[in-house]
Amino acid sequence: MWTPPSLKVLSLFYNKLNGSLPNQSLCGLKGLQELDLGCNEFGGSLPQCLDNLTSLMSLDLSRNQLTGHIPSSWPANLNFIDLSYNHFEGLFSFNLLANYSSLEALKLSGNNITFETGWIPSFQLKVLVMKSCGLDSIPEFLFHQFKLEALDLSHNKVKGRFPNWLLENNGGLQTLNLKNNSFNGQLQEIGTKMLPNMRYLNLARNYFQGDFLFAVGDDCKLMALDLSHNNFSGEVPKELLSSCIFLTCLKLSHNNFHGQIVIFNITPFDYLQLNDNQFEGTLASLTPNFSHQMRGPEIEWLDLSNNQLHSEIPHWMGNFTSLRYVNLHNNFFEGRISKELLSIKYLDLSHNNFSGPLPSFFHENYLEQINLQGNRFIGSIPEALLNISTLKVLDLSNNELSGTIPNNTGEFLNGLRVLLLGENHLSGFIPNWLCQLNDISLLDLSRNSFSGSIPHCLHNLSFGREEGGFSTTSGTLNNIPSSLLSSMEGFMSFDTFEFYFDNEEEIEFFTKYRISTYKNKALNYMSGLDLSANSLTGEIPFKLGELSQIHALNLSHNRLTGSIPRSFSNLSQIESLDLSYNNLSGEIPSKLIDLYFLEVFSVAHNNLSGRIPDMKGQFSTFESNSYEGNPFLCGPQVERKCNDHNAESPSSQIESTHEVKGKWYEIDHGVFLVSFSVTFIIFFLAVITFLHILPHWQQSLIYHSREYMLSCYYFSYDILLKSFTCFVSLIDVISS
Repeated sequence: MWTPPSLKVLSLFYNKLNGSLPNQSLCGLKGLQELDLGCNEFGGSLPQCLDNLTSLMSLDLSRNQLTGHIPSSWPANLNFIDLSYNHFEGLFSFNLLANYSSLEALKLSGNNITFETGWIPSFQLKVLVMKSCGLDSIPEFLFHQFKLEALDLSHNKVKGRFPNWLLENNGGLQTLNLKNNSFNGQLQEIGTKMLPNMRYLNLARNYFQGDFLFAVGDDCKLMALDLSHNNFSGEVPKELLSSCIFLTCLKLSHNNFHGQIVIFNITPFDYLQLNDNQFEGTLASLTPNFSHQMRGPEIEWLDLSNNQLHSEIPHWMGNFTSLRYVNLHNNFFEGRISKELLSIKYLDLSHNNFSGPLPSFFHENYLEQINLQGNRFIGSIPEALLNISTLKVLDLSNNELSGTIPNNTGEFLNGLRVLLLGENHLSGFIPNWLCQLNDISLLDLSRNSFSGSIPHCLHNLSFGREEGGFSTTSGTLNNIPSSLLSSMEGFMSFDTFEFYFDNEEEIEFFTKYRISTYKNKALNYMSGLDLSANSLTGEIPFKLGELSQIHALNLSHNRLTGSIPRSFSNLSQIESLDLSYNNLSGEIPSKLIDLYFLEVFSVAHNNLSGRIPDMKGQFSTFESNSYEGNPFLCGPQVERKCNDHNAESPSSQIESTHEVKGKWYEIDHGVFLVSFSVTFIIFFLAVITFLHILPHWQQSLIYHSREYMLSCYYFSYDILLKSFTCFVSLIDVISS
């Protein structure tokens, strides 16, 4: 690779380059100041001559396949180093005599590196990012870093209590001796106050535990704190909320915090994620700061799901024009929901105690995802709800809705991906306009009272055939501290400061005999149609076999007739096929054994007959309960032997077609004789018992039996006498 010697900036970011790094051409660039080779496929080890690039200030080698040890010799003027997401391992230290005081940002995520014990670096970092490095304790050298403004140690294995010293402040540390200590991740409180400038702290997805011990001065500069996915317990310190007046982004989800939600009324947040804890109280207690914020932008992100909150939702929540994500899933909220609340882009109120009818007015320019599953809503589905052009997910399942699905042209729901109306009291025919939902992936109308036939046009639905899919909604910390940006002089990549609030979008869909939960991008790989537990009649449309990308099809517990369409052998991606509890007849198509992804199959309790497909492929895994309730099926799966017509004698093969079809099974004569004898004995005993209980019937039977016997006697006597007379006459004639 030829490069001009006067080159100052070289960026080959994301070009899929491979091979080893060119030592000679790179190390000869004495005037190079910025080098960006990130997001390529370079392999091998780092060149040992990188310290020759004396003018280099920014180095980005992230997201390659580099291996080996990280060199200890680096250019003295380096300001920013990004080696994240490679395969480096071993010790990391700058232990030469060169002065690296200019290094301010270091990113080492996704490598397996350790730090030399007792190493005291000569530089003071402002940014350190070490995600997914396999750390089991906080690196010791951090005790000597007094200017940190952004620290990310998430996705590691650090355990113990919260390292309180990270947020304490007294203007610097003079002396700290940690010799002969055993951390084991158990960092106790250290009386000295070390980090006056911390703005961003991410310790998510570690193994911290115990109370969240927090001591901070009045000049707390913290803006974003992420302690999610740990084992913290106790109450959230009020000092965190009262002293850190710039704290706008707080993520404490997936811990064991408890206490009253009212404490979060102290600070007006932009992003607040407290889900999967044990907080209590009502949202009305948050009114002062949440409904009348005195500074900055309004709240955008609120996730309080999986807590113990209760009471009604205050009307002021729907007044925020910037509020785009609200998740109150699995609490104890009740009452009705206001139309103002339905102006939010993402709304999850599932598994609460809301009741009453659904609002009839919706802000169609905002709503994308509505999840009202598992409440007690009544009445019909508002027609306006089906005219929201931006809607992608609509989940009204497990409520008490009634009536029919409103008439609709379907043109407003072209982007709808998920429609779940199961487990309500809906009735009527399945409307044909559902066939126009071109982007649908999951359609659930099960456990209702729909009647009529299955619309033949359902084969037009894509069920995953179209490109595109679900995009994970996330929030990002956009108000990056200006001091951080200015100190990095443009060399820092934006994702250093990203502070994600993931939308863990959950969709529940019944498949494979269980309710499965699909989250986020997993929804891109799941498609299904569930029409089970209704009163549908008629035959299964043959063209349903054209849904080649569908993963789950459930038509069970209806009154469907006819045969299983042979086109079902084209369902190449099917994983679950349930046709049980219908009135289907005919044979099971033998070509179904070509469905290589089929995990669950049931045709139980129908009127099917004939030979069950061979136990090949996935059909070798299905047990007898997949076929039970079909007395005319035969095969080893149901322990009923089928006749092998190919082994019959030629004379038997001359039988008529009707006779041949009638002998696809064999009769066990021993079983037949025993069952006939037992039946006769039971009938005889029943007659004797009947006559014993009713004497007048007994007398009547005896009388009629006697009359019958006498009639038979005289009839027989008369016949015999006449026969004898004729015989004698015949003899006389012959004799004469």
